[in-house]
Amino acid sequence: MKRELHPLAEDFYKYLLYDKSRGTAINYAGNVDKFLRFVDKPLGEITPLDVTRWYESLEDDYSPRTIWRYGWALRSFFDLMGMQELKRRTPIVEVHSPEPNWMDEETTFKLIGRVPVLCVGYDLALRVGEVGLLRREEFNPGTGEITVTRLKHKARSNKYMLRIDDWCLEILNEYLKEFDEHLVDVIFPMSVPTMQRIFERRAGVLGLEGYNFQSLRHSRITHIAIRELEERGVVDELGLAKFAGHLRVETTRIYVHLAAKHIAFGRRGHGEGA
Repeated sequence: MKRELHPLAEDFYKYLLYDKSRGTAINYAGNVDKFLRFVDKPLGEITPLDVTRWYESLEDDYSPRTIWRYGWALRSFFDLMGMQELKRRTPIVEVHSPEPNWMDEETTFKLIGRVPVLCVGYDLALRVGEVGLLRREEFNPGTGEITVTRLKHKARSNKYMLRIDDWCLEILNEYLKEFDEHLVDVIFPMSVPTMQRIFERRAGVLGLEGYNFQSLRHSRITHIAIRELEERGVVDELGLAKFAGHLRVETTRIYVHLAAKHIAFGRRGHGEGA
């Protein structure tokens, strides 16, 4: 830790390290530290009114999303301390996230063309940072099986075996023939900014604005949900969540909602943000 925490916040930090990443533990403990210093009284004397006053002190200086994070930190802290009434009385600010920015399939395939890094990023629904972690030794060029490292799963197992679709596997294998396997460890030896620029150049050719590499991930997940709704009338949410690397199925349902809206209203993907 960079600075000394309130002793209870320090204990909270150590507890969180058992099942959360160090970054999350630091953030949660820091939030609780600020709260404890704000109320400035023994734990047993804290009341729901103190929580209300704490929220009021945040409203002018912090965004709803930041206050939302403070709420979850406090709830976790009160739960650990066995203070269930305070946990129940700690509100969670409602935050409306913008819809993921995705493209319809025709536009997506025009954009990715036969550019390997874009094809693989789309096919596996990867975050741009995850593309750079793909390794040759963890890829089977015959079956298309490949190990994916999820960046948001630091506190738990973050290695997943996925399979590249045949159309993308052909493009990837052609690309890999250009490299000596003894000289290149990673499949795409390029930086995140470079991959972003490759995407931006392709998007510029098509006159697309407001999209980035992450849009390929959003598009792929939404396309799968659309296909399952059209073919079966229902989405395997757990299966899609596992494929996408979502820790919470509620996140996957955002894409199911996009897919259902697309089918119902015939809209193309022009969600904002994300």
